[in-house]
Amino acid sequence: MRTDEEILNRIEAVKADDWMGFQVSDLICRLPFEKAQPYLRPEVTAGDWGVLPRDRESMLATMLAYMPFAWDKANEGRGLSAGRSMDHYMAWTWLAGDDLGNLCEYEYYGKDNLVRICKHYGWDSDQWDDGVRTN
Repeated sequence: MRTDEEILNRIEAVKADDWMGFQVSDLICRLPFEKAQPYLRPEVTAGDWGVLPRDRESMLATMLAYMPFAWDKANEGRGLSAGRSMDHYMAWTWLAGDDLGNLCEYEYYGKDNLVRICKHYGWDSDQWDDGVRTN
């Protein structure tokens, strides 16, 4: 499981290229309030804050639950939504302890990256993939 310090370092490493902020957001929500506070709006209080799990099993469950949505956006050619899915998977695969490379450089709305993620975790991408590859 990634430590607070690893997550903080990762936030600093990705934030310049995370123009929509989804990777950073997926990382911050796994930190205790005291560590997350510098990245939060001033009105967010410790009482408002809830830390999401970051253990491997939870990350795999999150990724698998999101996979149908990610495939729907890729199959429909929804560029921003498909890009957002790749941002989520960049953060989640890293939190799970895996390095699948840069998933933000993609063609076909990320379909080949989704196939790669599915293969890595042993999920059958054929159940979601419509087989069409266009840009």
